[in-house]
Amino acid sequence: MKNKLIIFSIMISTLFVLKPTSWAQTKFSFKITGGYGTMSIGDLNVVLEDLENSYNDWASLPDATKKGEFKKLNTGFECEGELIISLSENFGIGIGAGYIKREEPSEVTFELDTGDLYLNYNFSISPELSVIPIKLSVYYYIPIVSRMNLFLSGGIGYYFGKLNYYELWESEEIYEGWDYWDLRSDSAIETIDSGIGFHGGIGFEYDVVKNLAFFVEGLGRYVKLKDWEGDSTDYIGITYDDGTTEGTTETSSGTLWYYEYYPETHRDSPSSVLKIQEEKPMHSDYRNVRKAEGDLSGFSFRIGFRVKF
Repeated sequence: MKNKLIIFSIMISTLFVLKPTSWAQTKFSFKITGGYGTMSIGDLNVVLEDLENSYNDWASLPDATKKGEFKKLNTGFECEGELIISLSENFGIGIGAGYIKREEPSEVTFELDTGDLYLNYNFSISPELSVIPIKLSVYYYIPIVSRMNLFLSGGIGYYFGKLNYYELWESEEIYEGWDYWDLRSDSAIETIDSGIGFHGGIGFEYDVVKNLAFFVEGLGRYVKLKDWEGDSTDYIGITYDDGTTEGTTETSSGTLWYYEYYPETHRDSPSSVLKIQEEKPMHSDYRNVRKAEGDLSGFSFRIGFRVKF
């Protein structure tokens, strides 16, 4: 909450410090932007990459097959609206808000049939990261030719992030001369975080008519969030061949942690884990335990228009 008050105070103070001599002479414009961009994502992509590598290793076994792949998050749609206050013909101050979203559902099936043993694993995941930035920007316009400007922009923002992650793992195991069972495991994580970030860009603007301009721009941002808090639900259940089912559900609230899991039987093939827990996870099989990081940094190409009043 303290950081939020600081950034909003900076935005409001800037408007009054840089205001022109008379607000009656001030010119306003409204900018609408849409585009496509990249995002680093952070630890979530490390987990997805480890899953893909693990299933590829299993698929290299004799009599094994794999269908599908675990896709990392990266590109997606971005939009923004901004009010720009022109301090002169060349300078302007903008206050805006936007929406950024990344999601990439995946489903992977692994099958092993040796004759004596049959395994079928089906793993589906639905990661989703959404961000609402509140931004303060400074614009500098440079006339190039008639009705066309080059503009530079840069500033600070406060970013509200929401990370949801759902996974469902189902397996069927049949051993010759043994009973078979179906194992189901599903978990859901919902977390939020917020923090300060920085942005800068360059673009070209063309005046279509007196009060309407069309523009294209490239924009980069640097934002890292490291204090994700939320809730998780985990269920594990077994259905036996006689139709009976037993299972357990666990719920947790707290911090989103990242760590590398080195099981005693597979020290050479660790896996990355995201887990909700109040206290820092501690175990002899855990390495590199820390708060999970969401890296919202990236670049985008955008187009839009600016209406001048």
